[in-house]
Amino acid sequence: MLGSEGRMAKVSAFTAQLQEHLPPIDTVNAGVKLRNGASGTVAISFGTTFQGAEWTVACEKGTVEVDRGKVTVKKGDKEDVEECDDGNGVIEEVKVWADSLESGKWDAMQSPEEALADLEVVSGILTECCDT
Repeated sequence: MLGSEGRMAKVSAFTAQLQEHLPPIDTVNAGVKLRNGASGTVAISFGTTFQGAEWTVACEKGTVEVDRGKVTVKKGDKEDVEECDDGNGVIEEVKVWADSLESGKWDAMQSPEEALADLEVVSGILTECCDT
């Protein structure tokens, strides 16, 4: 979203393995600072007994909240709510890929660079954590 200025500059993370069958770690709580100076937190757990599936991105001019099959975008005084498939994104990713094959036009969000950017976030958190 933010290009190179939105890449991580510094990470401090704690990890844990809450479930024996999910080694080596299934939970991460991290503080992240971006190259542009913005900071935030990342908390992900596949080992918790909590049944929630929500996430929030807070930005300077608004927020995006995803809670199961509902997406709420708030910008200033305006709020848009959209119902969507309650999936994990895999079905949607495969559909975009299949559509690109059919149309002959690839989606830039599925580029190798985007995949590497995703891996950079995961790798940055896991290599900087202090209790694995």
